[in-house]
Amino acid sequence: MIEIPHIVAHRGASIEAPENTIAAFRVAGARGAKWIECDVTLSSDDKCVLIHDETLERTTNGTGPIHQSDLASLRTLDAGGWFSDIYKGERIPTLSDTLETLYYMEMGANLEIKPSGCDPVRLCHEVIAELERARDLPILISSFDDIAVAEMRKHAPEIPCGWLLETLPKDWKAEYARLGASAIHIDHAALTPVSAAEIVDAGVPLVCYTINDVERAKELFSWGVTSVITDDPAKLLTAIPRRPFAAHR
Repeated sequence: MIEIPHIVAHRGASIEAPENTIAAFRVAGARGAKWIECDVTLSSDDKCVLIHDETLERTTNGTGPIHQSDLASLRTLDAGGWFSDIYKGERIPTLSDTLETLYYMEMGANLEIKPSGCDPVRLCHEVIAELERARDLPILISSFDDIAVAEMRKHAPEIPCGWLLETLPKDWKAEYARLGASAIHIDHAALTPVSAAEIVDAGVPLVCYTINDVERAKELFSWGVTSVITDDPAKLLTAIPRRPFAAHR
């Protein structure tokens, strides 16, 4: 398992720049973040692009499902003007754009696999192909989609893959083993000191999303949480510049 930084920038520094854009990744790096988290899906012509939603309306000036637009069409859209006039003209990045940017910034990434209406198996295979062509970067894959997690483990076992959860199932250990996952990524609101200790004591890396409050981040670290994903890396890195000692261990 690769070393995950204690602070990961959610969709880039998404409190300061439009999410899932090169601008947000550059701001995150400038604020001291070593990793970003971003969302990867497919265009209609099976190109890996970065966007969170299944549709284009919220974060671009486009309309309709993301998987029904080809890359050429997607690249004409404005993915920054919704956030601020400063970012007008920012484009939906490809995964290739992102990996190249991160390489030169010496950053790593948590790539969330989001089928968003496309075939999760095809998406996984396209992501694997992009990573094989990319320069060497620290990469952690994650997904809510069990098919995607299993597919990544089957075809790219060398790439660690986190299992994304909203709540922790009672039989999580058996399912975690079945999927062959490398970490658990969970909504911090679903976690308790007891459930966190159960995961940590099993030797499973524990990543929580999305935390913008410093005191909550400190509490999670005291429970043994490995990393927190935040919209505001500048604030959390200023308050917590290094991974704290887990008090309960």
